[in-house]
Amino acid sequence: MKTSKDRLIEIFEDIRDRGWVQSHRSHNTGIGKTFEDLAGITEDNSEGPDFEEFEVKAFRRESNSPITLFTLAPTFPKGANRYLKDKYGEYYPDSTTLKKLHTSMFADKKNNYLNKYSFQLINDRDAEKLKIGVYDYYTGLLIDDSVYYTYEKLKKKLFKKLINLFVVSAERRFNNGIEEFKFTNARIYTDPSFERFLDIIDDGRVQYDIRIGSYQSGDMYGKPHDHGSGFRLRNDYILALYDNQEFVQ
Repeated sequence: MKTSKDRLIEIFEDIRDRGWVQSHRSHNTGIGKTFEDLAGITEDNSEGPDFEEFEVKAFRRESNSPITLFTLAPTFPKGANRYLKDKYGEYYPDSTTLKKLHTSMFADKKNNYLNKYSFQLINDRDAEKLKIGVYDYYTGLLIDDSVYYTYEKLKKKLFKKLINLFVVSAERRFNNGIEEFKFTNARIYTDPSFERFLDIIDDGRVQYDIRIGSYQSGDMYGKPHDHGSGFRLRNDYILALYDNQEFVQ
């Protein structure tokens, strides 16, 4: 009886053997959308993996952009991103009431947000919390660390979403102005470690993104438009999270 891994490898090999295929979507998400469509994977926002017990990711070989491991709202407080947006975000250029907050942060350094604030992840191992630290940009003093994730919530997400990871690599070209991909190889990662996840947060390899704005028109005007809080990792750092790696070529 074939396992989920066997079936996923067969699907990948079939797609690989097709050669160049047209992108199913423009911009950065096109590669993932194209592979999912060809593999028969339904695009959704479910808590679990994409294909049975496997989470599937795809990336362009020439790209060094981090891939999103998972999105997850902070444990506390409820509506944390809205709170951060309203308190520390910037106004839209044509508005004095609507705000947005788009920023990326790491645990090993503070960023610069508007030359006013700095954001940094605070991995509090004693309290077993991952906090979002907001600092005064000029003094470096901590202003706010009330938003946080519990280790329990992070661990549950990691082992539910990323217990097995299938990462697909593709070449890219433009043919008469049309983006095309050729899927070339894949890697299978198994047995993640939560302790290693904390370690790669500490050493600055995990990028944490907040992308929240406000609806500027329509029935939703003024309400938060939250794209989710994402934990992201560069492709060449993925092995640091897992015990095992297998190549498919």
